[in-house]
Amino acid sequence: MKYLVATLLLMLLTSCASLPSPQQAAAADYGSYPSNYEQVVKAYYDNTLKDPSSAQYRDIALPKQFWLGNRFTGAQYGYMVCVTLNAKNSYGAYIGFQTDGLLIRDGVVIQYVPKGDWFGKQMC
Repeated sequence: MKYLVATLLLMLLTSCASLPSPQQAAAADYGSYPSNYEQVVKAYYDNTLKDPSSAQYRDIALPKQFWLGNRFTGAQYGYMVCVTLNAKNSYGAYIGFQTDGLLIRDGVVIQYVPKGDWFGKQMC
């Protein structure tokens, strides 16, 4: 039993992905620059908000090369766009302006970062 637990623990630890070094991040493929990033952002929220017509955009920042990841899923490369918006919740009340992060790669949002917070680190 001890050997089984030790083997499973070792397999779990060795299966963890490593995060990229600065050299790997610099040489990585981030996809094409999203020149239509405002359309991508608005299309994303049109598909995810409870009441898309209530969306009030205060700011949609310019895309910046960015990678996100953790030791379990590895890294995702793309362009981070920080979006400040207000929208209605399920009860029909506005929630107040908040800033989210959207990681875009090749014209598609591949990662949503609610309130710009990625595991305790502010992205936006």
